[in-house]
Amino acid sequence: MSNASLFCICSLVWGSTWYAISWQLGTVDVMWSVTYRFLLGALLMWVICQFRGGIPSYTRQQHLRFFFQGSFLCGLSYWLVYESEKFISSGLSALICTGILYSNVVIARLWLGNAVKRSVLVGAVCGSIGVFMVFLPQITLIDSDPQELIGLALALGAVLMFSLGSVSCEINEKDGLAVMPITVFAMFYGGAEMGLVAILRGVHPTFDFSPGYLVSLGYLVIFGSVIAMTSYLALIQRMGSDRTAYVDIIYPIIALLISTVFEGYEWTLVSVLGVVVILLGNLLAMSDRFDRGDTETAC
Repeated sequence: MSNASLFCICSLVWGSTWYAISWQLGTVDVMWSVTYRFLLGALLMWVICQFRGGIPSYTRQQHLRFFFQGSFLCGLSYWLVYESEKFISSGLSALICTGILYSNVVIARLWLGNAVKRSVLVGAVCGSIGVFMVFLPQITLIDSDPQELIGLALALGAVLMFSLGSVSCEINEKDGLAVMPITVFAMFYGGAEMGLVAILRGVHPTFDFSPGYLVSLGYLVIFGSVIAMTSYLALIQRMGSDRTAYVDIIYPIIALLISTVFEGYEWTLVSVLGVVVILLGNLLAMSDRFDRGDTETAC
């Protein structure tokens, strides 16, 4: 499958999961919803891998890496995002999460010594400005309320954790590891960790058998976790964590389009122009034109 196809899958699916997540909030504690989502996703991926020839054995060091990746990609980061939305709007949380573009670049540079591509930086700035324009009405509502500051801190923590997990996945490509088996362990470790955290915090497991919760959980497991997460990890191994992070610019716009249909979101001229700026940033970030012959200016 082409990089463009994988990118579209991640953007479209994760853009739609914002609406599906809204059906998860309420009866079941967030930590347990995250646990169910990724443990079921790991089980489904394990079954698929068995039909594709099984799962190879890995070293203890590699399993420690998978645990690290699962903790930050599939566990703690999701928990913090869910928790942040108790204090701030989902739109503002999405805006903060666009910081993944920058944190991925910085962490990859400091950790792996990756060069900083000019095209990615220019595209990231354009994308962030565009998202700022789209969510400007919600941003203007924020004040110095301590509760909102807590939400901002939680969202920023989620950005840092997701970036650490994303950048660490680049090492998998250097080891020549297949994506699907890695995804099994990452989701299992992330989901199991969240369940353990819930138990340690005294939050007993509950479940909601309502049609809304069951359908949304099934969608999040199959599409949000199995299909989108596998595509995301494959993109990291092919393109690097810096360019792949641009998914986090696109999917909030997809979420708004869905909100327009189901929740009555109203577009403004500024928000429409913001989408145009985002698409321009996308083209710049995915292009190598600005990087060719410019290796001297790369960090």
